[in-house]
Amino acid sequence: MHFHNFFSSKTGFTILLIVSIVAGVGYSIFSLRQMHAETREFVNVAMLNLFSEWDETEFLNYTSNRMQKKLTNTKLQKINVVFTRLGKLLNYHGAYGGLFHSESSWLHVVVCYQVSGNFQGGKFAALVTLIKQRGDWTIAKFEYKYAYFPLERQLGSLKLVAIPENFNSRH
Repeated sequence: MHFHNFFSSKTGFTILLIVSIVAGVGYSIFSLRQMHAETREFVNVAMLNLFSEWDETEFLNYTSNRMQKKLTNTKLQKINVVFTRLGKLLNYHGAYGGLFHSESSWLHVVVCYQVSGNFQGGKFAALVTLIKQRGDWTIAKFEYKYAYFPLERQLGSLKLVAIPENFNSRH
């Protein structure tokens, strides 16, 4: 059987189609894994940098043009106050999440990670959504929540109770 005849037959065409689909799926899986590794590294580096020493200008360097336009001075001041009150970073828990299919299209991938850290003055968690802008990953959405630890330590409800002298003799 000649090479040309093999691909002009139905069997040859079916085999070529299956091989093409498998190769396409394999490449897609490889690309998604590469994208996940790249985006997770970006989020971890950016968030660890920002959590270690909050800087509004540095934060804006990591954000997309669209997000920068949406950020008002009031919103930036609020997050500045949050990080000032949280104080020094004690530990960063890393980025969890990854790539998800969009609700609008199965072919559209959304990149989203949850990050959190413990600080001297409280806890902070954020949901970070990324977008690729001019070849670089940037933050498209930054939703956060935080909790401050009380400024004064509260005494616990447990109290030391004196043990009767004859306690051991009963047991």
